[in-house]
Amino acid sequence: VTALRTLKGSLGLPLRFGWNGDPCIPQQHPWSGVDCQFDNTKRQWVIDGLGLDNQGLRGVIPSDVSKLQHLQSINFSGNSIKGNIPLSLGTIPGLRVLDLSFNELNGSIPESLGQLTSLQTLNLNGNDLSGRVPASLGGRPLHRVRFNFTDNAGLCGIPGLRECGPHLSVAAKIGMAFGVLVAFLFLVVFAACWWKRRQNIIRGQKLAAAREAPYAKSRTQFTRDVQMGKHHRPHETSPRGGNNESSPHLLS
Repeated sequence: VTALRTLKGSLGLPLRFGWNGDPCIPQQHPWSGVDCQFDNTKRQWVIDGLGLDNQGLRGVIPSDVSKLQHLQSINFSGNSIKGNIPLSLGTIPGLRVLDLSFNELNGSIPESLGQLTSLQTLNLNGNDLSGRVPASLGGRPLHRVRFNFTDNAGLCGIPGLRECGPHLSVAAKIGMAFGVLVAFLFLVVFAACWWKRRQNIIRGQKLAAAREAPYAKSRTQFTRDVQMGKHHRPHETSPRGGNNESSPHLLS
């Protein structure tokens, strides 16, 4: 009863379900969604089924549900249940039907479900599950079981689903992310230094050009003056050739 009350609170069962008093007694008024049968060995009523499909339920599946060790069938399909599939579900020895399809479950499929040797029907389709389907489930003979893992974009590893890539541990993924971040920061720093150096070079070239401009102008003007002086210089007359009238005559 404690496990059922925990389940009631975790999934937010509406008041119409009742779930007050004893779930199996009187037998004429059992709890809604709860199936009971009489255990002749223990001489008592036990809960062997939970049928809460298409009830608009939300929340998460509590691990306490595994305390109902006589369960043979669990059907929570067609709701809006979130979170992970509890590992503890793999400890219910007589579970034959587990239908969690069309919910919003995420995470990976627990390896513990492979321990359910009596499991005949496993519907996990229509969720947000990811990772590799446990080999203990994917390798079972198909003529003996009905397993459905479709409509989970992140699942892989069995026929009908995508192939799994190399498995990386959480530490490896963190290391890769850190390496990418360091490389990105290095590129940013390198680009910033290169840009600053380039701007300094351009600025230096501009300053040098500004300082050189007056001297270049003066040299150009001086060159022009020299060239103009050469073109305007008067021609000199040679003293040779011709008689000089002012020269004194020698007496013979």
